[in-house]
Amino acid sequence: MIPAAYPSGRPALDLDLARTFVAICETGNFSTAAERVCRTPSAISLQVKRLEDMLGRMLFRREARSVTLTSDGEILLDYARRLLALSDEAVAHFLMPPMEGNGNYPPPHSVECQAPTVSRIVLKTLPPWRSRAVSTTVRMSASPSAAHMDR
Repeated sequence: MIPAAYPSGRPALDLDLARTFVAICETGNFSTAAERVCRTPSAISLQVKRLEDMLGRMLFRREARSVTLTSDGEILLDYARRLLALSDEAVAHFLMPPMEGNGNYPPPHSVECQAPTVSRIVLKTLPPWRSRAVSTTVRMSASPSAAHMDR
């Protein structure tokens, strides 16, 4: 029975279960995964049972000392990694100190190009963190090139 607390009628995937699931997948067994997430192997087994019961699918093929993913487990692994990455990104957004100050990235250099090319160059040279809501100011200056001055 699904708890009434879920408005969609479906249970939510608990991030701790997702983290444990990924740890098992990456280590290949419950004991090593238990060490990684600071739980006992029996607690890990219970978490896997909860996860499999919630989804109604077997996620692992259990062997003597290791586990392998079923096809459903492989699908869940991709979702679990993306959920954990998104959770980490959301938390980092609010906990990271704002970036302030002046700096140059990349170091100042001269580029000769026609005006329509400037926007493409700027987009390529801005660092990857430009999408992280960092306040970025771009300053450009133009001067006639030596080639144009000789004409």
